[in-house]
Amino acid sequence: MNQHAKLRIGHSACPHDCPSTCALEVELLDSKRIGRVHGAKANSYTAGVICAKVARYADRVHHPDRLLKPLIRAGAKGEALWKEASWEAALDLVAEKFIAAEARYGSETVWPYYYAGTMGLVQRDGIERLRHAKKYSGFFGSICTNLAWTGWMMGAGA
Repeated sequence: MNQHAKLRIGHSACPHDCPSTCALEVELLDSKRIGRVHGAKANSYTAGVICAKVARYADRVHHPDRLLKPLIRAGAKGEALWKEASWEAALDLVAEKFIAAEARYGSETVWPYYYAGTMGLVQRDGIERLRHAKKYSGFFGSICTNLAWTGWMMGAGA
């Protein structure tokens, strides 16, 4: 980029699953690539600052080793052999494995484990609808967040 060219800034909100929902200013390098991500200067909460995880978002999004298509195991576990698959084929395989596990061990053997990350509350909580409809394990959905959730509830309440 020409160092004298004015950097274009896009405005957004943080996609991560935390209660802050930070306002963002995103450097727009071109129509397909972003640069650094900053907290919005005009927002009193972010005041131009954002967490390190989000500040380096472009490093993850544009990383040359980032997976862009589903991979399905093509060899024995541990052989690190994979083949590309369509989203339909990958999701069908997951569904088949869930159904096989349910048939063999009962529905509670399936534990919809997740960490919401960038899913947002509506998409993340949609997993609970699946859990309820299929009678999957009722265990709290994510090992990672039990303590954080308990702390949040104690501090902020229901």
